[in-house]
Amino acid sequence: MVVSGTLAPVVGTLCDVAGSRWVFFTGAVIGSAGLAAFSKATSGWQVLAVWALLIGPAMACTFYEPAYVTIDQWFAGRSTGTAIGVLTLLAGLSAPIFIPLTQSLVENIGWRNTTLVLAAALLGAVGTLALVLLRDRPREEARREGLDLRRTYGALATSLRHANRVFWLVSVSYFLGIAATFGLLFHQVAYLQELGLSARTAALAAGLVGLVGLPGRLLFPMLGDRVRPSLVITAIFFMLALSGVLMPGAGERLWLYLYVGLFGISFGAVLPMRAVIMGHRFGGPLYGRLMGLQAALIALATAGGPFAAGILRDVSGSYALLTPAAIVLLLLAIPAILAAEYSRDEGESRPEAV
Repeated sequence: MVVSGTLAPVVGTLCDVAGSRWVFFTGAVIGSAGLAAFSKATSGWQVLAVWALLIGPAMACTFYEPAYVTIDQWFAGRSTGTAIGVLTLLAGLSAPIFIPLTQSLVENIGWRNTTLVLAAALLGAVGTLALVLLRDRPREEARREGLDLRRTYGALATSLRHANRVFWLVSVSYFLGIAATFGLLFHQVAYLQELGLSARTAALAAGLVGLVGLPGRLLFPMLGDRVRPSLVITAIFFMLALSGVLMPGAGERLWLYLYVGLFGISFGAVLPMRAVIMGHRFGGPLYGRLMGLQAALIALATAGGPFAAGILRDVSGSYALLTPAAIVLLLLAIPAILAAEYSRDEGESRPEAV
């Protein structure tokens, strides 16, 4: 995750200046090579090397960021929220499909052969779709920058110049919100077991969180086409904080249902709404660069939130402090996003205005 986030600004720049077709294809090739190498690993250092040097870069090239840039390039001025909602809704189906499928393959052919099957699927599906169906449509303003090393890094530097107050307020808000949300998400099974639920029930609840989140992935981004996206995100962060209030009581069935429903529906919309608000405020020739720069910060929150939650649990001896800490972070994220909504950083809300 950290490697992927570190490379996100470069990937966003490449998508801006050259389009996302070859970014996706390169990611498919690197990712399939990484999975193939992982299937042959025999020691810990080999596993870490493969994930850092191959799978991390592949994530940067094939996960949400290049897709968000592609949508911004093709749907600019139209229903980008709806397009992002459809994208993340379909992506949300991946876990219910691939986790059981992978487990079934592992039971029948072993984990090494299963990893090779996944490598072939990645290369065959993503690589082929990128080459055959995906068409670049970089904005003409960005295309004129060219694609040599010096110009590419110069294009990347422009994102820093246009990262105004609004950008940093949105980034700080999402850093806090993501750290809290993923801290809860990654530890929810262990926390629910600590509350007295069986491992099976806790795992089932975690799976239901993913399923319940599917409608939110579509509906909230669609709402962002009609309502100010900052207000939608504010509501989502508040709902997540409220789910944190419910979680300590989830040892009882009613409270468990309430937690799963509220956390699930709001969690599913967190990532797509970031693309919606960034497109609303920064859509244009610098969108990929700014999204990539922000993704580097978000990656630290995604990795750091669960890590900090684990430390808090080890130091205190229980998960009792996890939900108060997450609630505080989520409530702190709300003023930052509202400040971004009502901030006018010298009229530079969108890069085109510069």
